[in-house]
Amino acid sequence: MKTPVYVDWAITSVCNLNCRHCVGMEKGELTHEQAVKIADEIVSLAPRWVILEGGEPLLRPDLSEIGGKFQRAGIDVFVITNGNAFTEERLEQLATFSPKVLFSIDGANAAVYEFTKRGANFETAKKWAQRCAGRGIFHGITTVLSRLNLTQVRGLMRLAENLGGKRIIFLPLKPFGKDEFARGYYEQYALTSQEQEVAVREIYGGKSKLDIFYDEPFVWNLSRRHGFTMSSADSGITIPEVQGCAASCSLYIQTDGSVRPCMFAAEDLTFGNATRESLGDIWSRMSSSEIITSWADQVQRKGACRECPQFVSCRGCLARTTRLLGDPLSADPCCPLAASPALK
Repeated sequence: MKTPVYVDWAITSVCNLNCRHCVGMEKGELTHEQAVKIADEIVSLAPRWVILEGGEPLLRPDLSEIGGKFQRAGIDVFVITNGNAFTEERLEQLATFSPKVLFSIDGANAAVYEFTKRGANFETAKKWAQRCAGRGIFHGITTVLSRLNLTQVRGLMRLAENLGGKRIIFLPLKPFGKDEFARGYYEQYALTSQEQEVAVREIYGGKSKLDIFYDEPFVWNLSRRHGFTMSSADSGITIPEVQGCAASCSLYIQTDGSVRPCMFAAEDLTFGNATRESLGDIWSRMSSSEIITSWADQVQRKGACRECPQFVSCRGCLARTTRLLGDPLSADPCCPLAASPALK
């Protein structure tokens, strides 16, 4: 692939909250000049869309200038916000480049939401989602799905609808750090492979006007098993025509300019820094690297992935496999298909 289908950019490390499952930001904040350079290089790569997140992207003073570059280039812009950093001025600045705004809401009620997002207020997030909806820029909700909110999936879907959203994206909790707290939190709240399937059946089994996406590489295989239809729209998170993990089709830029395949990838999957070299060169290096090409080659994979007849429409999660097992060629340890061979 000559260019990434989309670019996910953590545009700032600054945040007003302290979320328990935050993947963490690299030390160092891009200068305005560095951010402009990277934005211009993204435009040159011509992805279909760009995600601007953080940290909290609304706290980046030049957000509207950066977002405007993509809008003028005809590139869709998604902004992921926690919804608790809005002011009237920031809403006006956001509206200048007409992004599709996704609110990160990890609970259908205040108790779960505020436990997960330390320092947040549930009513504040809902208020500003409605304000964005009134300006025509509220797109929907992203939810980190865990044992904390597994029973709330229908409530979260109703919340997205009631706020005026078009889409909800469920991102099951993935390993996100090396410290003791991050490891303990993941072990306590991450969904088992069986719970992953329960979640998929619950989410896709009901009626909803929302465009729904469950962000796991095996969801296409589960859709065939359970007979539900996958979205054909660009979600801002995944690529409809690419079934399975999109690690070889997208790139993620950390707050210091480091470039990885996705936001969950650990530091050892860093392929360069966009403040020091061309983003295009980094993309070429990453997409043709032995790590990416061997991971995508079933012959070189190990365990269940090597034997799976559904491999080409999944491949497993590169970031999770590498973080948990230390080997990108290992089988994804969270796959429901591997846990229940009868599903294949």
